[in-house]
Amino acid sequence: MKKAIYKINTALLLLIGALSFQSCDNMLDIDPKDSVSDDHIYSSVKQFEYGVLGAYTQLNIEYNTLIGSIMADDCQLAPTNAGVNSYAVNINRWTFSADDDILHQIWLDYYHSVYKVNVLLENIYRVPTNTEDEVQKLSELKGELHGLRALVLFELHRIFGQSDYLGGNASTIPYKTSSNVYEKPGKLTIGEFYSNLWKDIKDAQELIKSDSKIRLSHDAIIALSARIALYQKDYNKALKYTSELINKYPLATAKEFEGIWEDTSNAEVIFKLKRNNDDKIRPNIFWYDFSSGKSLYFASKKLRNQFDADNDMRYEHFFGVENEDIISKYDGSAFNDRINDYKVFRISEMYLIRAEAALQLGNTQGATSDINILRENRIKGVSKFNTVALKDILQERFLELSFEGHRYFDLKRLGMPLEREDYDLAVDTDELTVQPFEEFYQLPIPQKEIQANPGLKY
Repeated sequence: MKKAIYKINTALLLLIGALSFQSCDNMLDIDPKDSVSDDHIYSSVKQFEYGVLGAYTQLNIEYNTLIGSIMADDCQLAPTNAGVNSYAVNINRWTFSADDDILHQIWLDYYHSVYKVNVLLENIYRVPTNTEDEVQKLSELKGELHGLRALVLFELHRIFGQSDYLGGNASTIPYKTSSNVYEKPGKLTIGEFYSNLWKDIKDAQELIKSDSKIRLSHDAIIALSARIALYQKDYNKALKYTSELINKYPLATAKEFEGIWEDTSNAEVIFKLKRNNDDKIRPNIFWYDFSSGKSLYFASKKLRNQFDADNDMRYEHFFGVENEDIISKYDGSAFNDRINDYKVFRISEMYLIRAEAALQLGNTQGATSDINILRENRIKGVSKFNTVALKDILQERFLELSFEGHRYFDLKRLGMPLEREDYDLAVDTDELTVQPFEEFYQLPIPQKEIQANPGLKY
């Protein structure tokens, strides 16, 4: 892997996004620093915490929202998204190649984040502790770093790894645990990748005790564990983790649901990344270019047509009021019409994971109950399912999690085709369907990375 990915001045780890953290966090009152010396970073637990906060800066995992939405049938290409300034068009139209700049940018950004985490973990031993409270705090920060590494690498695996449907011997990305810029790690099998992933998850689960919406908390790690377990088809684990959270987090009221998308309510939110004007990557920039004033992607008609527009409270919050083509799920907060926090885990996803896990374990009654509970919360006067099948659960995931980066990855993990309607195509000659094992079903590792590290080719 190229040095350019990792060769970052360690001092830059302290590019802290402290101002983006809510006042409920103790770190709000610090003075954000652009950089400090290595010795200063590790001079105390408090200074080290600044470094951990620095690991959250440029944590651009929103790219999963983009890829998960435009690779499948959440979106249709806006007519204005064309020409030299077009955005991710090749991915949406299934004409991409390993040379596409956006794929390389994703790869660089995610491994950049992992590098920062690895530097901090390798140097945590240098931090002095003088009290039991400091020992406990440093332990939690270590767990937070393990959790961040697991989160970023799992999200990158979802983009570039082969389908989990292919089993544990299929290949995926390197699990980078060293900051050594000269290493050229090769691909791993999915089985090897998950083995490394669960080591980080175990450390995070054991060490993190704190509660926060905007930093990795114990609950956020449990939610990540549930998502991973679903992909790995470890349905008993998925049931265990989702049940722990469902027993703690209620579904939102109608007013609270509106507030989720205006960032005035944390109802249902297990973990989110705070966003402000300094963040170049945030959920709403994928659908609309604020600098040029042009739309990039619209909601697909296929998706919109499957909502009950009159009775489903999601409809008015996910789609434009005056123009239903517009994706308004991230229409701006109550404070800034260009900014939305990125909701990484919500409790509705946990209901959907538990329903799928229960169904796969033969508990159709439990699966049906979870889907009915979610639908009754979202849709006025909805009829209950007597029994659900996998297609019903996937349909509800399609609706509930639209534009949150799940649709393509759901189809991919289950080995199901990508299918669009003809009225959602960019041009009439575009393909309607991509089957598993076809060329454009799987996104390639960037060519520049393969040239620098041939071990990524096979």
